[in-house]
Amino acid sequence: MSQMCCMPQRQKSNELPAIPAESPTRFGPPVRHGTFAKVLTLAATLLTAVAVAHAGEKCLTCHVPGSGLTNSKGKDITVNGDTLKKSVHGTLGCVDCHTGAAKEGHTAKAAAASCLSCHPDAWTNLSRSAHAVLGRPESSEACISCHGAHDVATPQQRGTQLCATCHESEVKQFAASVHGREGRRGNGDAPKCSDCHDAAHKTLAASDVNSSVSKARLPETCGRCHSNPEFTRKYLLAIAKPVEAYEASVHGKAIRQGNLKAAVCNDCHGVHDILPASDPRSPIAKARVASTCAKCHEPVFAVYRESIHGRAVAAGVDEAPTCTDCHGEHRILGPADPGSPVSATNVASVTCSHCHGDTRLMARLDLPAGRVASYENSFHGLAAKSGSKTVANCASCHGVHNILPSSDPRSTVAKANLPKTCGQCHPDAGTRLAIGPIHVVAAAGSERLLYYVRLFYLFTIPTVLGFMFLHNLLDWWRKARRKLAEYRSSHLVLRLTFSERIQHVLLLASFIILVVTGFALKFPGSFWAAPIVQWEGNYPIRGWIHRLAGVMLIAASLYHAIYLLFWKSGRRWVIDMLPRGRDLRDAVAYVGYNLGYRRKMPTFSKFNYAEKAEYWALVWGTIVMALSGIVLWAHNFVLKYLSTAWIDISTAIHYYEAILATAAIVIWHFYAVIFDPDVYPLKWTFLTGRAPEHEVREEEPEPVPEATPAAENDSDRAAKRK
Repeated sequence: MSQMCCMPQRQKSNELPAIPAESPTRFGPPVRHGTFAKVLTLAATLLTAVAVAHAGEKCLTCHVPGSGLTNSKGKDITVNGDTLKKSVHGTLGCVDCHTGAAKEGHTAKAAAASCLSCHPDAWTNLSRSAHAVLGRPESSEACISCHGAHDVATPQQRGTQLCATCHESEVKQFAASVHGREGRRGNGDAPKCSDCHDAAHKTLAASDVNSSVSKARLPETCGRCHSNPEFTRKYLLAIAKPVEAYEASVHGKAIRQGNLKAAVCNDCHGVHDILPASDPRSPIAKARVASTCAKCHEPVFAVYRESIHGRAVAAGVDEAPTCTDCHGEHRILGPADPGSPVSATNVASVTCSHCHGDTRLMARLDLPAGRVASYENSFHGLAAKSGSKTVANCASCHGVHNILPSSDPRSTVAKANLPKTCGQCHPDAGTRLAIGPIHVVAAAGSERLLYYVRLFYLFTIPTVLGFMFLHNLLDWWRKARRKLAEYRSSHLVLRLTFSERIQHVLLLASFIILVVTGFALKFPGSFWAAPIVQWEGNYPIRGWIHRLAGVMLIAASLYHAIYLLFWKSGRRWVIDMLPRGRDLRDAVAYVGYNLGYRRKMPTFSKFNYAEKAEYWALVWGTIVMALSGIVLWAHNFVLKYLSTAWIDISTAIHYYEAILATAAIVIWHFYAVIFDPDVYPLKWTFLTGRAPEHEVREEEPEPVPEATPAAENDSDRAAKRK
């Protein structure tokens, strides 16, 4: 401003006349000082506002748009009054900022505004930021370059245009990015400049280690959104925790170790022009991933580009692998890391098999099928599966980035090159190994000789073993009948009644069926389970057999309970099965006998401690398995009234109780009735109900301690007295 009309000076509040604590007025009683001071202050404020408004009107008489008024540097210093009223400073008067303009005959320098008069703390942060190069704020030039002069708006109102004055190209790139497009749609979650760079007054250069966009801190900045579980669920992002995966990668570890040449988020995704992977312009689009990685791995890219995979990707084959398909996206690990998909132990089973083990993809691309299966069945595949890290895998023969078809003379698996390739591990490998195929699949259409060898043994093995099994079964049956006859002809005592034998048979049959059909569901890939589950697709035979066996087990249990309640022999069974203190003493004594600490084997009651423990474990297991099985069978009814937690808990109980019961039968019961040398090869009592006299024990009274000499003398004296 060069000239300006004289403006009235605002009277400062401390220039008001002193008012006594109480002073009389002409129209009423004395007024207290506090009330009177408030009235005068309000009046002074109103008068000041009127004066400022009047002064503003006088300012615009010279600075009205179109007047052509400029300062000594030729800068336009006119003011649009409507624009000023709509700005955040619309309630302020001219002299609130241009305090020097209140004097008559002011100059532009005297009337220059200073933002520090109202924003004294702004320069504290600004002086340390990257924007300090814009100038000191005393002249307001630094502030005006971003906020404007008389059209100042809030950062939220100006948006990215706040930065466009200096960063026009970056703002244009941002506007076309996925973040900018979401912002224009009104998505409040879309990031703005300050979300990544911090507030304008705190923005630091990317080269500053403390900057939120420095290499060391950029993953953390991006992670505010992309590692937020609620954010990823809301927008269905394909990768849930990319930053955590990146931190575990070779790139993330290198950055933490101070290697600022390692890749961070913007090296792959871009800076302001970030686009989704589905956009062909994106640096992480399928066709451009390799060229993006080439910014750091140029020699590898040059090799990959000439490979069969690189050419396929360039031709638009979406299924062809690029860098991220083999190495991963954010969690890229070195090949020596056992968790890496390209480690020696994972190349064949995880990485290459992902495509070459997909029969539909192989058929679609007209590639030979069975390559993965043939490798897995070879010595190399079996050794790799057992954990060998030195055995040949896919990359050992086909190469890593330089994979070419065998028809290409440059290929490491071309016939002319096979001796050299195989010679890496087999120095004596000659040229004749290339005569036959490497990946061998025993099928009628290829490798006929191998196919017929395989067919011969598939027929011979079951035939020979079947003959052996039938031969020995007949021999066993004949000898078993003879042994049984001898067993019956000996002096035997009834051990199990007919009713008890029926209960045992029902329990035996239902238990075996339940074990086989139950574990077949848990382990369907097992050789013994395959014939059982092969019908599941159309006929759920396994499930029905399992449920029928469960009903049989429950029925046998009810039969046993009725037998115990209403049969005299059953009630006697319960009494004999009750645990007693003697059982613990017998167990200790028997273990001592087996260890050699006792010379004489202890005698037992009708049911010894081992038989009692097994019986009550059977009762417990049957109740638990029956209840959990009913819950799983009636899952629709259960879910009508209860939460899914009941189903999950019942499943866990049913499974682990089945393991416990099966193992207990094999280890504890089978030993007692089969593998015990005293009864081997079989205890026939479960069929005949009888056992040798020495095995049948009736309930005996508690053993009486041997009398001491002193006790004998006492008893003799007592007898004499009688």
